[in-house]
Amino acid sequence: MEVHHSHGHGGPKKWKEYIAEFLMLFLAVSMGFVAENIREKHVENERSEELMHSFVADLKENQLQLDSLITNNSRIAYYFDSLAFNHGFVKKQIDLKALAETIDLWVYRFVNKKTIFEQMKNTGALRYIQDKEILSAVLRYEENSNFAETRSLMEADQYNNEFRPAIAKTLPLAFSKYISDDGLKSMDKMDTIVHPGRYENYNKYNDAIKKELENTKLTSEQMNTLAKAWHFRQERIAVGLRYQIKLKEQGSELLKLIEQKYNH
Repeated sequence: MEVHHSHGHGGPKKWKEYIAEFLMLFLAVSMGFVAENIREKHVENERSEELMHSFVADLKENQLQLDSLITNNSRIAYYFDSLAFNHGFVKKQIDLKALAETIDLWVYRFVNKKTIFEQMKNTGALRYIQDKEILSAVLRYEENSNFAETRSLMEADQYNNEFRPAIAKTLPLAFSKYISDDGLKSMDKMDTIVHPGRYENYNKYNDAIKKELENTKLTSEQMNTLAKAWHFRQERIAVGLRYQIKLKEQGSELLKLIEQKYNH
């Protein structure tokens, strides 16, 4: 009795079937790569948006700081320039009491707020800023911010090492100890902590301090020394002020550019 073996229908595949399977596999892999790239692009865009929000916050803090600095440094630059001319060329005795009441001995220094920029730079996150125009503008801004901060440090160095020693050497101790009536009224709890006994001591020696200011007459050489101190103080302030004004203008332009792109 014959036995018939059945032959299956799965004979050798045709070459077209291999090509179809290859194309389907290739398409699936390619779509996977495309999907991953889209996902990464979306993540980078979100990260870029987050960083720009934070960077803009730092930038706006700098702008507020520069507003105050420009106002104060413009005022005291004019003040010291006027003193330099009055004491250097008018050659009349200086009213030391009036000078002690009006002089501004504060240093208004720019400190660059760059927390987010440093974070982006150190972590390589600057690459998330895809817009080349914005990236270039951010880098230029940070470079000029560092210049402005350096100029402020140079001004502070001149103030501590040249300006204050010059006036301390030329003017009597009473000039440094004098407190105006308005100054006495505005003394708060912090003043009593950092200057313990100041109020009591001043009331005790008030008459002697005022008398020394009224009786001190400066020589021509001393007045020239002060005039030079006023001049070089004004000169350093003016240089720093130039950087601060330019940086504020650049900051305004950068904010507009970022807001156009990210709609802050």
